[in-house]
Amino acid sequence: MAIMTSDDNASCHRAKSVKDFLQERHINSMTWPANSPDLNPIENLWWKLKKLVNDKAPPCKADLLMAIRESWNQTDEEYCFSLVKSMPQRIQAIIKAR
Repeated sequence: MAIMTSDDNASCHRAKSVKDFLQERHINSMTWPANSPDLNPIENLWWKLKKLVNDKAPPCKADLLMAIRESWNQTDEEYCFSLVKSMPQRIQAIIKAR
């Protein structure tokens, strides 16, 4: 049974040490186009959280921690569900774009 992995062509995934690690364990990498649209909903959630934190402009570490907590608490479940529900449309867009 072949084990497959995919990555986003990020340089840390392309490092020789990573390639050697995968090759030693007989793990094949799938071809993945560089700069392909990210289908991982968590990236959208991180973007929103980062924006909320940046909008608070915390001036120090203590305020940054508070801003992160407040921003996380501001993020509602419906937004998270909408990201998951958007997956079929995202996949269709990728298929259409080939």
